[in-house]
Amino acid sequence: MKKKLLVAAMAAGLGAVGTAHAVHVNHDGTGQVLLYPYYTVQNGFDTYVHVVNTTNRVKAVKVRFLEGKNSQEVLDFNLYLSPYDEWAATLSRSANGTIITSADTSCTAPALPAAGVEFRNTEYRGDSVNSVARTREGHIEIIEMGEVDSPDHATAATHTSAGVPANCALIRTAANGVFNTVTTLITLPRGGLYGYATLINVNAGVATSVDAVALDGFFDSIDSYADLHSQTGSLSPSLESVNTEATILSGVNTYTFDNSVRPIDNVSALLMHSAIMNDYVVAPEIAAMTDWVISFPTKRAYVNGGVRAPFQEAWSTSRSASCDPITPVYYDREERTQTPAEGDFSPTEEPGAITLCNEVNTLSIVSPATAGAKVFGAAFTNKELALDSGFNAGWLRIGFPNDLGLTRARVLTDGDVSLTGLPVIGFAAMSFENGTLTVDGVNVLSNYMGSTVHKAERTIVAPTPLP
Repeated sequence: MKKKLLVAAMAAGLGAVGTAHAVHVNHDGTGQVLLYPYYTVQNGFDTYVHVVNTTNRVKAVKVRFLEGKNSQEVLDFNLYLSPYDEWAATLSRSANGTIITSADTSCTAPALPAAGVEFRNTEYRGDSVNSVARTREGHIEIIEMGEVDSPDHATAATHTSAGVPANCALIRTAANGVFNTVTTLITLPRGGLYGYATLINVNAGVATSVDAVALDGFFDSIDSYADLHSQTGSLSPSLESVNTEATILSGVNTYTFDNSVRPIDNVSALLMHSAIMNDYVVAPEIAAMTDWVISFPTKRAYVNGGVRAPFQEAWSTSRSASCDPITPVYYDREERTQTPAEGDFSPTEEPGAITLCNEVNTLSIVSPATAGAKVFGAAFTNKELALDSGFNAGWLRIGFPNDLGLTRARVLTDGDVSLTGLPVIGFAAMSFENGTLTVDGVNVLSNYMGSTVHKAERTIVAPTPLP
């Protein structure tokens, strides 16, 4: 029988955790796929998006923006990065929804006009909540489609000494033509991308940056000219395009997970956690506020057109929701603890249930004195967790257990390795106000903000490790 768990020493001896033929979270921060847990243009915030090519090859990349309720695509395009190139863009609030603008000269297909491009509600018009305003909160996927191997096209995409690519028009023509029909122009994706997003509120004087989660080994083949390139306007590639088994690092062990029938499970397995933990501060004397962003990047593959484990409820177009129960417990900094009573969240989707109902959830943590306070001012993905009086600072644990009388087991399995929980990423954002201070006779705004990535627990059942 194929052993699914190797002790770390053996894994190192065989060539480390992330083998060439296994998708894995690259904890060094670079990869073929970048998952940004959040963007927002609510409450005075803009989101600045960055992606960097750390290699000496021209990269063909799919950039995809997804709204936060059900991860429906609101805009995507192809991006062609020069060697060592960095691309940046800004998401801002428009009259109806969200607009993307960029002064960056890297080649995109189609071209991004100087006036920007509005996000669209085409993919969710059948939902009860279907306004373009829903695009104002969401998350981002960037998927490497391959490397440009054609010398002419590589030169066309590469920046000249003038700081602009040599011939973006040639690249845009190829994006909807020969790149998709001539097999020798694009080679395998090989990784080396990293990214981050900066959430900035200029008027409030606060900003924070959040790294993208990097997945490497996402796509591989013995054919060096296999690739994921798709024309513009296509919903492909997606996270369901993974074609490799998963390698999961947990503690001192590595696990191999492979569902060849539903490859998306291999991506979900990398992100499966039975609980997440992070800090909160809600002290009213410094106007402290805390929002947790809790994102489920693969959820749409499990709840649209039916539902399957580990998620519990199919997406409802009439309610514009798909809810999963959770178990929160919070602590102050002196080890006092409290479990929220059922119904502490608002608004309530199901009587008596503590649930998260979106693919991106913006959870505002509040005290009795700060009720209604929101860092990001989310409208479509917001939930509120009210803490008891006296719990102004501490930490919170949110569990995704499998013992709540669930309709479906909260487990992913390939028949050998089983993982309990939900596929989740995210961070906590905390903001503080000290008012206006006088420094050297000058009045200055004294506001602060920071973010910390969620910590997590895994629950894995696997065969006995090799001796």
